[in-house]
Amino acid sequence: MTSKKIPKIPKSEILYGSENAVKRGVMFMKNTKIRMDITFDKNAPSIVVQIPAYYEGYKKIIGRGAKIRCITDVTSENILSCKKLLNMVTELRHLNGLKGGIAVNESEYMATTVLHTGKPLTEVIYSNVDEVVAQGQYTFESLWKNAVPAMQKIIEIERGIEPIFTKTLQDDEEIYDTIFNVIKESKFLLVCSPIGGLQVSHQHFLKINRQILRDYNSGKHGGIKWITSLNDKNDIKLGNLFSKYGMKIRHTSDRPSINFVISDKYFASTTEKMINGDMISNLLFSNDPVYLEHFSTIFDNSWKNSVHLEHRIKEINDANLFKARVIVNPRTSFRLINQAFTSAKKEILIILPSINGLLRLINSGSLERLNELGSKGISVKILIIQSHKISHIKDIKTEYPEIEFRTPQFHFPIKNRITIVDRNKTIILKIKDDTKTKFPHAAGITTIIEGESTAWSYTAIFDTLWKQSETVEKLKKINNKLKSHEKMQKEYIDIIAHELRSPIQPIIGLTEYVKQKIKDKKQIELLDSVIASGQKLNTLTESILEVSRIEDNLFSLKEEKFNLNELLLNVIRVFEKILKRKKKDITFSLVDINKQYVILGDRNRLEQVISNLVHNSVKSISRKQHMEDGGRVLIKLEKKKSLPNVKSNQKIDFVNITVEDNGEGIDPVILPKLFTKFTKSSDGNGLGLYISKKIIEAHGGKIWAENIRNKKGAKIIFRLPLFGDVAT
Repeated sequence: MTSKKIPKIPKSEILYGSENAVKRGVMFMKNTKIRMDITFDKNAPSIVVQIPAYYEGYKKIIGRGAKIRCITDVTSENILSCKKLLNMVTELRHLNGLKGGIAVNESEYMATTVLHTGKPLTEVIYSNVDEVVAQGQYTFESLWKNAVPAMQKIIEIERGIEPIFTKTLQDDEEIYDTIFNVIKESKFLLVCSPIGGLQVSHQHFLKINRQILRDYNSGKHGGIKWITSLNDKNDIKLGNLFSKYGMKIRHTSDRPSINFVISDKYFASTTEKMINGDMISNLLFSNDPVYLEHFSTIFDNSWKNSVHLEHRIKEINDANLFKARVIVNPRTSFRLINQAFTSAKKEILIILPSINGLLRLINSGSLERLNELGSKGISVKILIIQSHKISHIKDIKTEYPEIEFRTPQFHFPIKNRITIVDRNKTIILKIKDDTKTKFPHAAGITTIIEGESTAWSYTAIFDTLWKQSETVEKLKKINNKLKSHEKMQKEYIDIIAHELRSPIQPIIGLTEYVKQKIKDKKQIELLDSVIASGQKLNTLTESILEVSRIEDNLFSLKEEKFNLNELLLNVIRVFEKILKRKKKDITFSLVDINKQYVILGDRNRLEQVISNLVHNSVKSISRKQHMEDGGRVLIKLEKKKSLPNVKSNQKIDFVNITVEDNGEGIDPVILPKLFTKFTKSSDGNGLGLYISKKIIEAHGGKIWAENIRNKKGAKIIFRLPLFGDVAT
């Protein structure tokens, strides 16, 4: 007789009480034949490791060859239980904020919403319905993809490393606690917000801010800098209050659209206006260095261009301090502008949109007047934005020696002539036709603004452009010196390389000949060292000469049509033989080998590139210690369609060749300049990757490098144009 398989009876139920829950859990584990996937929150690890029924159940599952994948929330409170759990399951991962738990095996599903540290389950949902089991498995797989290895989280907790995060907060209590803790834990604070932000700080965070400012005044904190908009006496009153505590406050009418706070560790932002001190209801919160660096730069630029609190108080308290006048008649404008020049006591700053603006000053006699003022001790500076007639400007500088001129080497979109007198009067002359060299024909409406705030803003722009122009001039001089020095250095290196090349080969050959004639092991070792050093010197010499040929445009390609796959296989075979002889545990694998990629190029040059990349990977693996799974070099081919060719500017198909290893990776400091001359990631002469880049670019390709996450090595990718179709 043959036994009949008893059909499964679909069943779904909710079990109450710890005894029923434990029984169902034990039966679930007993029914697991292949794999149990389970998730539970931060309270559950103690349940598994402390309650015998669960501990033994896990042990039996592993004992009969099944697997257990587990996800939990690893915290500083449950870290000891999680370490024990690591030894009880096949793989353990961490995911923030898990609640309750689910478990799935090949035919059953369980879930619970209530978990208490060290106590058995009291409520369990159970089902063996296929659709429910499938849905549970899908849920687990989704969580598994987003989880990270538990050991990684354990190391972060034990070393006090905070993982990078960015999240949006919408819970009022969580937002309040977050802002409070950012202030409390800060070493300095940079804030940019409307006046409503100061009002929120006064109404909700006054006590902690006062504590921080007391620490600042006693030298224990870096202080608080706050950029806001102060528009009336109530705003000034609030600004004065915080200023007395020690806060540094500045005014701007050109705030960024986003409001933010930056500390030494955190970034928080919102777009809410916080009118009348209303608490925000939405907050972006992050510790990502990208946010910190980007918004710190925005803050620094805004801070430089903002107005001191004291100056803003004067502007608001004295309504006569700010006066604006618009003049339509060009002749009236000309007269008032010259009066402003004559009234100057210390300084006149002028920004001209073009060289024609300077010619208008000359033709109207204004430049002669400014030169006279310069001779009397008034500082006169003129910045000419778009200047193409450089020789003409040199002549003008000679004719008007009391005026300082600058001509930026970059484009700055400006169509008005801006004049600042003594940093308290601003004259903006609209140029209606910049091609004209006579003032009345070119001039449009003129606006004269009296007030430190406006003048200070335009002065900041002028000073920035002036300093940049000055820096460009200095850099040009330095660059010319460097070019001269580099040329001499290159010629010297070429001479040395040629002189070294002649004796190296005879030295290596004679040493190998002597080695064959002797039998003493110590002497053989010494001769091997001489040969290795000679070969290394020979490689360096050839690399220097190769670079010289590249830079002298003597570099050429011997193009032929060939199979890229065969070339890669040949390189791999050579390295496998070398590594086998040296008894190194490094394996090679080639992905997409079945597709045949045809290339039109210099076979020997490309073999040189690939050999160099593979050699670098082998060295990187050899330097890495504690290699658990042995060294691996992966070479992958991938077709890319319709990309622009560097050489022809037409869209053609390309192939990406990736050389990836599990070595020590590339130093992030070196990575941006990896393909420049004499950049050494470790040993070597620092020329191999530079030469490789030039070879790839000569083929119309591109090369770049990336580190693999979690310190699992690096990969270098280069792209080559395909010749014809890919054959399979």
